[in-house]
Amino acid sequence: GFDYLYDVNRLADLPGKKLHGKRNHIHRLDEACPGWSWAPLTPADIGPCLALDAAWHREALSREAVQGLSTLDDEHHALVLALEHLDALGLEGVVLRWGDQVLGFSLGAPLTETIFDVHFERALGQVQGAFPAVNRSFARYVREKYPNIRYLDREDDMGIPGLRKAKLSYYPDYLQVNYCAVETRAP
Repeated sequence: GFDYLYDVNRLADLPGKKLHGKRNHIHRLDEACPGWSWAPLTPADIGPCLALDAAWHREALSREAVQGLSTLDDEHHALVLALEHLDALGLEGVVLRWGDQVLGFSLGAPLTETIFDVHFERALGQVQGAFPAVNRSFARYVREKYPNIRYLDREDDMGIPGLRKAKLSYYPDYLQVNYCAVETRAP
């Protein structure tokens, strides 16, 4: 597998022809949800974020059954624990809102002096542009708060074809090869 690393400025600004489609998706969000905004995640946001994740998880499981994938339950449990223990884990994030409705959120933590690890990203799939807006908003948050950060590590695609396609659509600057060691018994 691979971790997908992106230049933080490119994700924050979405420049050029290659990322034109992402900007268009965000324009659709502007039209559907005028005045949407983002802000740093606070303890008051945990409940609404848990509710959004529960709904996202239910919808993803229906797709998972069709694709025969089995990793989403583990990720859901990890996200619930992450939200419940933000401070202890050193996590921070942003929340995307339209009025009182949470449209999406993202969580992560600095990995090195120049790399910020994006652990989780959720958005309402039925709201066009919510995912690109969460991605861009979190990149802007990280760039502003951590001026030394050069890359966002958006982690691996868990072997999910749709997630792989989504991550590649942002044209990663670097694919970090990941290996997995498995103990086997000799016959």
